[in-house]
Amino acid sequence: MGIFSKLFGKNRDNSEHKNTQNAEQTEETTQEVPQKLNIDISQTPEKFQHVADELVPFLTTILHELHILEKEIFERSQALKNPNEPNQVQPGEMELWTEFAERRKAITDPVSLKPSDNGSRSFGKPTKYEYIHNPDTTIVFIMKSAKRAVIEAYYERGVSSKNQFVLRKEEDTWKVDSKKYGFQGETTWYKDEF
Repeated sequence: MGIFSKLFGKNRDNSEHKNTQNAEQTEETTQEVPQKLNIDISQTPEKFQHVADELVPFLTTILHELHILEKEIFERSQALKNPNEPNQVQPGEMELWTEFAERRKAITDPVSLKPSDNGSRSFGKPTKYEYIHNPDTTIVFIMKSAKRAVIEAYYERGVSSKNQFVLRKEEDTWKVDSKKYGFQGETTWYKDEF
């Protein structure tokens, strides 16, 4: 079976390939978001601490979906690469980038206060949000008012890093308002696309 056959499902017994591909996709997408996250709610007044039970799984589920998408697209991109022309755009690569942007937008737009056409412009290994599967990642939940919460993730990926997500309640729905990144040991946060 050639590269195109692997990517686009064309082989002699197409039904068998589709069943295998569907089983792999189902297994991949049903992987659970880590249940044993280190969650610190010490900076949140007691009256808001229960909201962490709603918002942390809300955010980590979205990050998990983005992780699975990026992982899939990266693997498909690698399969398209021609070892003889590693720096050349290969057939199907532009379509893969378009698919990635559309599927990513489908995940982030419904949960974003400010949907953006920019979003992540890359995929790779490790994925941008792979850290949610690392047991050493610490999630800090900070909520001081009824309509705003901050979730920060502290993790190691070659460098001690951190992400910050600001969530706002609009009517009865929580949405991501902004995302920033930084490095542990620094007080500076840098604007980032969600």
